[in-house]
Amino acid sequence: MIPKSVLKSLIKRRLDDARALLNNRRYSSAIYLSGYAVELALKLRICRIMKFTNGFPETLAEFTLYYSDTSKTLLRGTIKELRDIRHHNLTVLLRYSGEQLSIESNFLTEWNYIKKWNPEIRYIYDIIKKQRSVEFIKNVRVVVKELL
Repeated sequence: MIPKSVLKSLIKRRLDDARALLNNRRYSSAIYLSGYAVELALKLRICRIMKFTNGFPETLAEFTLYYSDTSKTLLRGTIKELRDIRHHNLTVLLRYSGEQLSIESNFLTEWNYIKKWNPEIRYIYDIIKKQRSVEFIKNVRVVVKELL
């Protein structure tokens, strides 16, 4: 279980780490870590909307504990398996976060810029220009602020 307080702290840390990497011209790594900040913010929103009071489930047992709670009707009607939310696909996580309409209506430009992020970027050796990294982090900060 990842406690919600830890998720919130990790979001800030990943954004701080991304800024440090950006300042040290490690542009692809800055994008990589800032993308995790979005993922964590979405998972925090999932905790809120699905009433995951103890935090984000990391194991099947933790998920089953939430799922077996008959008062969690939204969860039972929305998410069927842990793998539905335990991944890195930002678009799918947004759908489960309850913020899809808000983000896509009010922050579509920013969302379109970051939605294709995935952790596989760590294997890309392409040279990423500073401006792309700056724009990515800027858009991440806007979306994360809205999610929090």
